[in-house]
Amino acid sequence: DGKINKIKWILSWPLIFVLFCTIPNCSKPRWERYFMVTFILSTLWIALFSYFMVWMVTVIGYTLGIPDVIMGITFLAAGTSVPDCMASLIVARQGLGDMAVSNTIGSNVFDILVGLGIPWGLQTMAIDCGSTVCILVKSLI
Repeated sequence: DGKINKIKWILSWPLIFVLFCTIPNCSKPRWERYFMVTFILSTLWIALFSYFMVWMVTVIGYTLGIPDVIMGITFLAAGTSVPDCMASLIVARQGLGDMAVSNTIGSNVFDILVGLGIPWGLQTMAIDCGSTVCILVKSLI
């Protein structure tokens, strides 16, 4: 309706188009049986977006002289938690409190098990078999 909404639509249209072309819409009867493909492709897109987000925050922090730890704790943590919070608020207002709690806990469990588990598992099982993962950040001690 407004000029700002039109600008947002124009800027987001290429991304929406790419996602539309690469991820099957399993809510339509034609694609119902491809729900796992939708899940895996969505997770891969999230991984790609997360990589770019971390890269951009790192560059911004380096440019402004802010340590990576502070950038990670504030901007990245807030950027990943706010959407989950909003989703939980929406379903709680719809009377689905159990789904809100499940979303809150489930997203963190998924982040830890998949977000850390898969890369570390690949490192110790496929790339350097039998190795350990060393975290070389003094501030996490």
